[in-house]
This record gives sequence, C-alpha cells and structure tokens, in this order.
Amino acid sequence: MAILLFLGVIAAGVFRQQFHYNPAVLAGTAPVQSKSSAQAKPGTAPAADFSACLPPELAVFGALETFNADNLFDKIDGKAELYLSSGFVGLRCQRFAVKAEPDNWLEFFVYEMGGVPQAFAVYSGQHRADAQPLDLTPYAYKTANALFFACGRYYLEVVTATPTEKMLAGMSALSRNFVAQNPPGDMRLPELAYFPAENLEPDSFGFQVADTFGFDQFKNVFSAKYRAGDAEVQAFVALRPSPEEAVALRDAYQNFLLANGGKELPAKGNIAGAKRVELLDAVEIVFSQGKVMAGVHAAPSQAAAEQVATLLY
Repeated sequence: MAILLFLGVIAAGVFRQQFHYNPAVLAGTAPVQSKSSAQAKPGTAPAADFSACLPPELAVFGALETFNADNLFDKIDGKAELYLSSGFVGLRCQRFAVKAEPDNWLEFFVYEMGGVPQAFAVYSGQHRADAQPLDLTPYAYKTANALFFACGRYYLEVVTATPTEKMLAGMSALSRNFVAQNPPGDMRLPELAYFPAENLEPDSFGFQVADTFGFDQFKNVFSAKYRAGDAEVQAFVALRPSPEEAVALRDAYQNFLLANGGKELPAKGNIAGAKRVELLDAVEIVFSQGKVMAGVHAAPSQAAAEQVATLLY
C-alpha cells in the first residue's frame, strides 16, 4: 500500500509538471542553467539584463545568462556547431513572464555573431518550415510560438510554450524595443543581388561560412532554391578576390567531386567554362564569371541543373 501511494504521488507530480513546459526544449535547445542563472521573482531586474527592453505587459522572470564559445554547448547542445562555425561571439539569454501570470513565460536569446553576414548565416541555417513573414527587420519571421530575426550583428530567438494573445503581444513588443535600442543599420547583403528573381522560392536564401557542401575550400557561400518544372534546385554564389581565384575555385570543386566518385558530363548549354559532374545520381554545375564563382548543387537531373545554371549565369 505504501509503494502504491508513493507511485500515486509521483504520477500526480508528473501530471502537474506537464503543464509547465520549458520553451527552450520546444525550440530544440537544452535547458541547462549556469551557476549565475538562479531564477528571480517576477519584477526583479538584475544589472546588465534586457529589462530596458521590457514592454508594460511583461516582467523579469529570471536572471541574465551569458555563454561564450567554451560553454555554448551547455545551453544548446546539438546546435552549437552551427553558431561556432558561423562566427559566434557570445550568447545572452533571459526569461520574462506576463505580469501576474508566472506560468506564462518566454525565453529571449540574443546571439552576437560579429557581423551581418554571420547573423544571417545562423538565421538562414535555423529557418523553420512553418515560417511566416514578420515586419521587424529585413530578415525576420514568426512561427506559432516564436519569433526569429537578425538585427545587425545579432541573431535573436524569442520562444514561449504558451502562445496566448498577451504573450504574443509581449514577445512582439519586446523584440521591437530591442531593435529600436540596437538599430541594425544597413543589412543588405550584396551577394543576394546575383540571384535572379525568376522561379526563386521565397525565403530560401542561405549562407554558409565554411565547409559548404562538404568542401573545405568553399567558404562564405550564399545559396537559394529555384523551381525547375517539378524539381527543386539549389543555386549558389561565392565572391573571390580576383577572377583567377574564381577560376581556381571552380576547378578545385570539380576535382573534389571527381575524387569522390563523380563522373564528368558533356556540355548541354552555353555557359562558358562550366564544369558538369554527376555524383550519386545528382548533377553539379559550377562556373566562374569575373570574380564570381557560382553554380547549382545536387540537382535531380541535368536538364533541371542546366535550366537554373543558365538563369544564374
């Protein structure tokens, strides 16, 4: 009887706890606390936190947490490598709650990435499939329970497990206050202008700082997805210091593909100097034009690859 009673208490505790989610878990991050992150009572604000960004409907619910490259894995184990390889400088995060509703809280993640391209790299790398456009910065979207955006050199995630009307309003106001206090400046990425608008899939831009497509010489590569009939094709662009270096990178990538089992394909288009390789039933085309090295990656057919590569060229 004592054992059954004890099990009943445990079951009741588990039942109660399921209504107190950790939004960091839902966002795919591990809710590991640092020693300085002891939870504070709503309304108390430690120094050097984000309380200056607070809208009237929210109150401070936790102390500020800070992480660097050495301990980022403690907070987001499993995802840290994306940030570290993209120029990560530091993470500050803090929890806020709707006033008088301590169970209704959010977590505010601010990643300092060192520059606009680096912030865009993690923004694009973390892009959710259920994204909806958000009028906050040039690179911003929302999901049912979160906001994601780049703001100058910062990349931010604002996540809650309780997306009530009050909470969503507070999340939006908090984010807009942060943008107002940290003006992003000119966030244009000139490389994106190389991608034609025709057949471009909306919100498909990406940026990888290093080891793009598994090739260690591919650094600072921008990409976008296109439709070619029923096929989806990824196009990419990288700027090099000189035309000679663009040619050298084109040839190095072709050799990399061939060394890994690729087969050179005959030309079927009018792209000067293009290299075509079939690898694992997918087609790669790479070419250079001036200081630009560009092409398509892992297209399902040569016809689809040629269509998008010609458009890009």
